[in-house]
Parts: sequence; structure tokens; C-alpha cells
Amino acid sequence: LNNHQESSFYPLGNFLNPALALLGQDLRKLPSGQKLNFANHPYLCKGLYLTLEGKNNEQKEPYSCV
Repeated sequence: LNNHQESSFYPLGNFLNPALALLGQDLRKLPSGQKLNFANHPYLCKGLYLTLEGKNNEQKEPYSCV
């Protein structure tokens, strides 16, 4: 890309940067060995999907943040 072109992923970066910054603040406060509770981070949970592979097909179920 030259200086006059924008990446097609630029809007994605606008969304991820604040979310990752907020997550980073909490990770610094997290004691080692403690699990991160995603219920405290709804901006990370929204739209996440857990892929479960069945025998004949692949199924997607919403990831539970609770």
C-alpha cells in the first residue's frame, strides 16, 4: 500500500483498538493463575461463536459469556 491508500481492515482496527485497550487494563490487574471472566467484558463476548464439530457436519453455537 502506498501513502494514499487505506487498508480495507481499517474500520476493524477502529473497533478492536479500544476493546483491546480495555482488556489490557484488566489483564495488568489480573493476578497470575486467575482466569479472565468474559462476563465482565461484554464487548468481547458479543458475536463470539464456539464451533462444535459433529460427526457429519459442523455446528456453530453462541458462546456463553455468563
